[in-house]
Amino acid sequence: MRKIAIVHGRRWASRSFVSQPLRVCIVGSGPAGFYTAEKMLKAHQGAEVDIIDRLPTPFGLVRSGVAPDHPETKIVVNQFSRVASSERCSFFGNVALGTSISLSELREMYNVVVLSYGAESDRNLGVPGEDLKGIYSAREFVWWYNGHPDCNKLEPDLTSADTAVILGQGNVALDVARILLRPMTELSKTDIANHALVSLQNSSIRKVYLVGRRGPIQAACTAKELREILGIKDLYVHIQESDLLKSAKDEATLLSSSF
Repeated sequence: MRKIAIVHGRRWASRSFVSQPLRVCIVGSGPAGFYTAEKMLKAHQGAEVDIIDRLPTPFGLVRSGVAPDHPETKIVVNQFSRVASSERCSFFGNVALGTSISLSELREMYNVVVLSYGAESDRNLGVPGEDLKGIYSAREFVWWYNGHPDCNKLEPDLTSADTAVILGQGNVALDVARILLRPMTELSKTDIANHALVSLQNSSIRKVYLVGRRGPIQAACTAKELREILGIKDLYVHIQESDLLKSAKDEATLLSSSF
């Protein structure tokens, strides 16, 4: 697959240079890549855009980062599909920059090269024990239940204990908590990966702690995500009253905020 994609790309590039159109290569097929392609195609009527990605499928975090029970967020895929359907736009999967082809080679083939593949590394806490068995980054866990090929064999242990602890209070933290606690009758209707659905069906997790280093004023989650997890059937949410007390720093944050 990689050789075919690269050879095809080079042949196409050599043919296209004859008529000297604007040749654009976008590395990364997530939202940034497709929005860039869309703008390029609109701004330059003669432009030809190739989008390459190390994965065989496009759409990046829309496919691997959005929670499976949020199909409305994935509607943007329809817009990206329209971009990809243009005769002046092509997608080449299984093409890894630095392995399948080098940046210098791309620069020789194209007038413009846009790097839009984002960051795929985890932000480590730097605390003792964070690499122990049973501890996963949010990226790994989200990629696991979304079927990302890099993490489809993660096999998190969901049967040895009844409690999970999530460090963080943002939307991704709430996504993970919701997936762990949502009833199977609801999860089975989503596009969650089959291997994750089987594991969650056998899960012993009944209690989830969300741990944040600061208070609710600084919590990064949105009201929509919070309402959604509070609305899960038969779910009891416990919040310590002491955690809701505002400090002087919290008051300053509120005063300086734009809302």
